[in-house]
Amino acid sequence: MSRNAAGRLGTHDFRAVLDFLDEIRELDLEDAYSVDVLARIQTVVACDAVGYQHVDLRTRQFLPGTVGTGSIPDAGDDDEAQYWAAGPCPLTEYRDRTRDLRAARLVDVIGLRRYRELPICRDYYGPIGIHPLLDLGVSTEPGHFRSIILFRGGDAPGYSERDRDVLELLRPHFQAREARAELYRHLAGDVVAAADERDVDAALTLREREIVHLVGQGKTNAEIAAELWITPGTVKKHLEHVYEKLGVSGRTAAATAAAAALAR
Repeated sequence: MSRNAAGRLGTHDFRAVLDFLDEIRELDLEDAYSVDVLARIQTVVACDAVGYQHVDLRTRQFLPGTVGTGSIPDAGDDDEAQYWAAGPCPLTEYRDRTRDLRAARLVDVIGLRRYRELPICRDYYGPIGIHPLLDLGVSTEPGHFRSIILFRGGDAPGYSERDRDVLELLRPHFQAREARAELYRHLAGDVVAAADERDVDAALTLREREIVHLVGQGKTNAEIAAELWITPGTVKKHLEHVYEKLGVSGRTAAATAAAAALAR
């Protein structure tokens, strides 16, 4: 699978990657693989669903943090048990065996005819209509690995070399995003520790506290989005989380509750 990912791509592909990186730059700074980030991968590689997975092959389970977005159906309430009963996927076995993190299509690691004979295809992916996969490794250690996985419905064409190579271009940027998210989590932890056990303030993330502070200044979602270099939709989602955490129903109540916590 030796290849020069950038060598086969054109100007349009590089522009799509840069646009994607611009879009996710300020999304959910404490979560490298939020649903918003995953959904935007579909703008650079067409697919029906995207997931981030942390897999422990020793205990045969998906660890906390595994998340997905899109329109692929699951196998029902016992989805994970059904997956492990039939699997794991050949791409998962490939990561564990080789420690190779490079973007890979299912056809890069196993022939389609052989794949269709496996229980994972016959008993799991096939019945729910999933087409062969594209996977980008993020990290791998003995017994477990993390990756971003793209799905297509059964009627869709297979992934091209272009799709694989574009996804490979994103891997160092995702790893850098992980490092940045870790710094924000440390910063948020320091801020919470300094909050002198103020329950309301400590319940909010660093970004949520920034947004509530700007709400308290009377700024609209659009004005907050412009100041923080995020989208108004992202501001709205953060505020929804704030309302749920604080048990309030509106902007004024959220700003009042946060201000009261800081005044204690």
